[in-house]
Amino acid sequence: MLCFKQFLTLFLLCSFFSLSLQAASISTFYGDMEIDEPILLDLINSPALQRLKKVHQYGVSSYTTHRERYFRYDHSLGVMAILRKNGASLEEQISGLLHDVSHTAFSHVGDWVFPSENREDSYHETIFELFLACSGLEKLLHQHGYSVAQISPKNPKFIMLEQPLPALCADRIDYNIQGAYYQGFIEKEEVLLLYNDLHFSQGAWWGSNKELFKKLTEFSIFMTEDCWGSADNYLTSAWFAQAIKLAIEHKMISWYDFHFGYDQEIWEKLYSSEETSIKKLMDKVTQPFHLFEIVSPEKAQMVIPFKCRAIDPLIKKENKLVPLSSICPSLAAKIERIRLLAKQGWPVKMAEGEALF
Repeated sequence: MLCFKQFLTLFLLCSFFSLSLQAASISTFYGDMEIDEPILLDLINSPALQRLKKVHQYGVSSYTTHRERYFRYDHSLGVMAILRKNGASLEEQISGLLHDVSHTAFSHVGDWVFPSENREDSYHETIFELFLACSGLEKLLHQHGYSVAQISPKNPKFIMLEQPLPALCADRIDYNIQGAYYQGFIEKEEVLLLYNDLHFSQGAWWGSNKELFKKLTEFSIFMTEDCWGSADNYLTSAWFAQAIKLAIEHKMISWYDFHFGYDQEIWEKLYSSEETSIKKLMDKVTQPFHLFEIVSPEKAQMVIPFKCRAIDPLIKKENKLVPLSSICPSLAAKIERIRLLAKQGWPVKMAEGEALF
C-alpha cells in the first residue's frame, strides 16, 4: 500500500505529465511556436494533418519543373503561425490550419480529375465538409466543442485568412514567403524580417519594408507566369489527371488512394506502369517542353487561360496605407504586364503529330 508521501509524489508526477500534454513547442517555417490549446495540438497530430507532410505544395510540378521539398503541411502550419502571431481568434487559427486538409494527392490536380467549368471553388474546397466527416476531423472538432461551420474557411468573419486578390491574406502571405525562400528570391533572414513586419488592422494586412515586399510581389509575378499559370503546368496537370483516372479504371490505385493517399506512392505506381495508355501520358508529363510551343495568337491551336496571382501589398507611408504599386512605378508595370498576359492567355501550338489531349 502506498504511504501518503508516495501517493502525493505519484499524484504530482501524474499531474505534471497531464499538464505537459496540454502544451508543446511546434516547429513551423518561421520558428518554434508554443501551443497550449488542446484542440490545435490534437489537430496537428491527427493522421489527416500528418498526411499533408507527403502532399506537395506544387502538385505535379513538384515532379517536373519545381522540385522544392515544400509540402501542404508546411504551408498549413505557416498560415496558422501568421494568424496566431497577429492575434487571430482560435477559430480562425483552426480554420487556417485546416484550410488545405481536404486536398487530394498532388493538390490541385484534383481540379483536373473533377473538372467543372462553372465552379469558382477548387475541388478541395467543395469537399471540405465531407472530408472532415470521413477523416475523423469532424468528430475531433466536436469533442472539443467546435462545429465544422464555426471553422470553415468560407466563414465570412475570417478576413485575416482570406482576402480577394491582389490583397494580402494569411494564406497568400505564407505560400508566397515560403515559395520565395525555396526559389531563392529571399534569404532566411529576410523571411523573418517579413514575418515580423506583417500587421493586420482596419481589415487589411500591411507592412512597412518596401524592398522586401517588392521582392515578394516579384516572386508572385514570377510564379504566376512560371508555375501556377504556366502552359506546361496546365498541360501536365491535365495529362496527369488522365493518367490517374486510367490507373483507377485499371485498379492500380483507388479513389480512396487519391483522396487520402500520398503523392510519392501514386507517382511510383503510375511512373512504373506498363499499361500503354498510362505510360504514354507519363512520358508527356515528364517531358512536356518538346510537345508544345508558345506561338503568336494567329498560329495557336488553343489559348490556355490562367489566373493572375500577382499580389499588390499595402505599405505604410506617412501614416497611410497605400498599394506598393502606387509608389513603385517599375513594379506597377510588371503587375500590369502579367495581368494583361493572364487576360490574353497562352497561345499554344502542339508539336507535329501531338494531340492536345
